[in-house]
Amino acid sequence: MITLAPTVTLWDAGEFITASKVLGVPHPPGTPLFVLVGHVWADVVRIGQYAWRLNLMSACFSAAGAGCLFLVAHRLLAGEDRILRVGGAAAAAMLSAFAFTEWQNSNETEVYTFATFSIAAICWLCLRWRDVRATHRAPHILLLIVYIAALSIGNHLLALLVGPAVSLFIAYTLRALPAADPDERRREWAEWGTLTALWVVLVAVGLGSTLLILFGGVLLVAAVVWCMIVGSRAFPIVAIGVAAAGISIYAFLYIRSGLHPVLNEAAPETWRNLLAVIRREQFGSRGLLDNPMFPPGPDNPGRTLTMFGQQLLNYFQYCSWQWARSLPLTVMVGAALLFVTLGVFGFEFARRRDPGVAYLLGALWLVTGIGLVIYMNFKAGFSLYWDQYPTIDQHEVRERDYFFVVSFQVWGMFAALGLVRGLVQVARTGTIGVRRFAMVGSAVITLLPFGANFKAASRRGADATAARDFAYNLVQSVEPYGVLFGFGDNDTFPVWYLQEVEGLRQDVTLINLSLANLDWYLLQLAARPVRPFDPAHAPAVYRALASPQPPAGPVLPLSVQDIEGMQPLQLRDSGVFRAGTFELPMHKGQILRTADQVIFYTIAAYLPAGRPVTFGVSSGRGAWLGLDPHLVFQGLVFKIVPRADTARRFARGIQGTMVDSARTAVLVDSVFQWGKMFGPDSLELEPAAQQVATSFSVAFLELGNAAAVRGDQRKALDYLRRAYHLNPSTALADVIRRLETEGVQSLFRR
Repeated sequence: MITLAPTVTLWDAGEFITASKVLGVPHPPGTPLFVLVGHVWADVVRIGQYAWRLNLMSACFSAAGAGCLFLVAHRLLAGEDRILRVGGAAAAAMLSAFAFTEWQNSNETEVYTFATFSIAAICWLCLRWRDVRATHRAPHILLLIVYIAALSIGNHLLALLVGPAVSLFIAYTLRALPAADPDERRREWAEWGTLTALWVVLVAVGLGSTLLILFGGVLLVAAVVWCMIVGSRAFPIVAIGVAAAGISIYAFLYIRSGLHPVLNEAAPETWRNLLAVIRREQFGSRGLLDNPMFPPGPDNPGRTLTMFGQQLLNYFQYCSWQWARSLPLTVMVGAALLFVTLGVFGFEFARRRDPGVAYLLGALWLVTGIGLVIYMNFKAGFSLYWDQYPTIDQHEVRERDYFFVVSFQVWGMFAALGLVRGLVQVARTGTIGVRRFAMVGSAVITLLPFGANFKAASRRGADATAARDFAYNLVQSVEPYGVLFGFGDNDTFPVWYLQEVEGLRQDVTLINLSLANLDWYLLQLAARPVRPFDPAHAPAVYRALASPQPPAGPVLPLSVQDIEGMQPLQLRDSGVFRAGTFELPMHKGQILRTADQVIFYTIAAYLPAGRPVTFGVSSGRGAWLGLDPHLVFQGLVFKIVPRADTARRFARGIQGTMVDSARTAVLVDSVFQWGKMFGPDSLELEPAAQQVATSFSVAFLELGNAAAVRGDQRKALDYLRRAYHLNPSTALADVIRRLETEGVQSLFRR
């Protein structure tokens, strides 16, 4: 078997890989089609490790989508010289495939290349339908379009955004090229009405909107009646059946959830829960007129024109990234202007050559670009407007360019057609030398995104293994049969991947404090047994700490009644929380969320039994509930140690908690994995990977501080330099300079 290293990216990839492996249910809306296809793909294509196979699947879907767009461009360029036709179509495929966002999506296990393939395939099928009109095959192609669209709901709703473009293309074709037979014309229009009504129904089902389902149902009934009147009796019935067959993919969530897989988000094993998953109730709703920085409701201040302008600017920022992301800003902007110009000329060229295709692609660009800006109503971009919106809560947690990826691909096609337009004009009027120069220039422009995006999009840098290394270092910081409290996606999904796909440190119980406010998550923890400790894949120092058999009972000993009673509350009186030798003062008026109560239940169950309870380094001090005096930093976690003090081989750390420097040094120097973090002289990381590097740096800072306290200048410099490499700062640079020039004692002078 070929061994190829896994690449697990941050955010959702770890969850999707895990769901595909265990046939689980990822976060709403559950993406059942992606999970099933990923599971089958990874079992059939046995090349490399599991994560690598699913990344390969994303790349193959991207390539297949580019192939469909090649066929669309090839059809539009019919009649041109063969070299120009094939070359122009190839340029369209390349510029769509190697746009920065599409290329990034192709290198990770995500749903977006599957969605872009579905859209590209439907665009190609539209042209095939036009080719075979007035034959028995035309309705078959329309039914295939319906099936792909309906099935794609089980992957991502992005695929449904092709609907308006398809409807416009068919309507334009029927109007511009009407059938000779009047009865055939009426049948075609009625079938168009059925197709359009079905699209409304599919959108309604994908959103789980009852009102929209009723509206779409009325339209569909009207379209069926229309078809019956004009003599197309079979088409609407078969189309509804085909759509139902595609939508039925959601039955996987209901069936599989009832079998209680390891990953079972939102537990859609009941009809009510399934609807909640489809409707994404877990994430709340945001109206078109809402200010996205505030909860929806009567107190929402509303979306302003200024805010909409900022959202448009953010979209155009993402557009500027697509063609030369790795190059300096001025060059990148210059390349973007070039492609904007080429795209404008390309659209005009397409409109003159084949208005139907131009309207198909133009409508698709509008809906997936400006249309999504209006509909998604995002907060301020992650990299913009920090002067106006200074807190992270006022920004998206990451860049959202992947939502607009189809518009970037379509513009890449227009840019390629702009190149063809220029070559056609040169071929008519230019000399042989000018023609050759134009051909070379066009080839260079076509290859520009490949070369200028390679460094930024190919995920070959230091951030390639950041997610897996972070997960590995987190769980290896936890002693056998311990609990690890996490908070966000990036300290949860990679750990799920590591435990369920690679089978490492399954004895560690990860509790996500964001999900711990939800009943279904707590019920799953209360039903999950503790899994055995595998000493072969754990630090040697832990082997003497683990019992041969895992503790009996569930990982979180809560009854159904306990969970039902865990509602947010405010303490009426002051008191003391006790768990064995652990004591924590509780104050009158203190508010305890459900997740806070889960922390206390865990402490009460684990500490008296001698089992470790830890918080991940990125879980946030706000989750500690005044636990600081009882926390000891080791590796990348804070372990609860009752009455932790310097008499227990701990030293006071720079974060205000105690530090087990001996254990941390063993983990950092002998156990942890760093990937390529220390390969380059300086790090260039995407924001989420930089946050991981910052978390990594904490261990080196604590070890550097401990070494300085002991007077060990050499080790202090070594650790602090590595901390600076991971997270440069002026203050740390000054400390290192003083150590180098004045010695370790200079750090403690007043």
